[in-house]
Amino acid sequence: MRLFFATLTAAIVVGVPGGLLSASAGQSSPGSPTYDINAEWRLRYESRESTDFCAVNHKDPQDELSRVRLNLSLKPADNTRVFARLQHSYRRNRLNGSCGSQEKSGFQQAYLDYRQDNLSLRVGRQELGYGDYRLLILSNWDNIGYTWDAVRLGIKGSIWQADILYGRPGMFPTSTTHPLLYGIYATITPSTRWQSDVYLLRKEVIASGVQQRITAVGARPVVQLGKRIKLSAEAVLQNGTVGDKDLRAWGYWARIEYALPGVKNTKLLIQRDFASGGNPDGSNLHTFDQFFGTTFAICGRMGLQGWRNMSAWRIGIAGAPSSRLQYTADIHLNRLADARDYWYSGGGIPVKGADGKPLRDATGSAGTEVGTEINFTVNYALSSNLQVSAGYARFLPGRFVRETNSGFADATEWFYLQTTRKF
Repeated sequence: MRLFFATLTAAIVVGVPGGLLSASAGQSSPGSPTYDINAEWRLRYESRESTDFCAVNHKDPQDELSRVRLNLSLKPADNTRVFARLQHSYRRNRLNGSCGSQEKSGFQQAYLDYRQDNLSLRVGRQELGYGDYRLLILSNWDNIGYTWDAVRLGIKGSIWQADILYGRPGMFPTSTTHPLLYGIYATITPSTRWQSDVYLLRKEVIASGVQQRITAVGARPVVQLGKRIKLSAEAVLQNGTVGDKDLRAWGYWARIEYALPGVKNTKLLIQRDFASGGNPDGSNLHTFDQFFGTTFAICGRMGLQGWRNMSAWRIGIAGAPSSRLQYTADIHLNRLADARDYWYSGGGIPVKGADGKPLRDATGSAGTEVGTEINFTVNYALSSNLQVSAGYARFLPGRFVRETNSGFADATEWFYLQTTRKF
């Protein structure tokens, strides 16, 4: 905690106008090379209480995180760009009197862009993210981030564009064995009021010694209904194999956003989420697979609910009263889609209880009521180069947690404070 606030103070002190590191080369002739160098330093403190929903166990971890990024961009010609991002991330964790740390450094991104007419090509370590990032994560929140060693070919038409992609994980917080992702993701925009993404993605990976080969076909329409109402939705069908079992799964979500009249940049939203589940001991599997995606923010801030075996509602408000200030407030009502399956976290793995084992009732008699999360976040720009954000969340476990966690169902809380300084 002392380390965090010491570095937090340092970040604010050095937040002088103009920054300490900023370089660019503007040329008089349009075709001559240009370059840009900039940096970012982010600090975050996180605290959780009762992560196993059992207060007497005192599983109350605290994290101090630091991430420094140096971005270098070179444009040798109008249709060619080279980008590289060097990153150093550090995490210090405290739990029950013990302390540990993790560090990771290297090229978080390094790629070449080339464009010619309606074609574009990106080769190298890069970010891949589409839609709401539920199947392909593009997370700035994670201290390390997610990048791919990939090839992406883009094709653009009059009302559509498509990416053909093939890649393997580059810099990931976690690792799996021989992961592979390929497919096509397209966006069709018939009018200014609506557009739709359509995609076909294939995942091949070995996880816990089990070979997974899964194909996902989906669509994600976004429609503007008048001046104040926006409707977004997504539906996905999956099939494939996990080990020697066949997988047939499905998922969907829908969200309505309503811009409040007379209140500047403020909207109410209602969101419905569903992802199929099933008996993992059965001859066939029906648990939806979230590929390499995330549900952070859209299904809760605490990372407790993934897009797997879920049936949930979200009610929220988001606003930006000024260019400096943004805030959110949400309530998430979470249930399982199938009472015989696990409760899966935002990372797609089963949530564990007081005894360190995944929470599940194979008979389904514990029901489907997982619990309710309430969260708030606020972000404020002290200057164009310095931002401060904070958030709080509280999760109230339901019957399923109590009956699968030896009777323990204590509330868990989460808090964070973060600064981001750009140079």
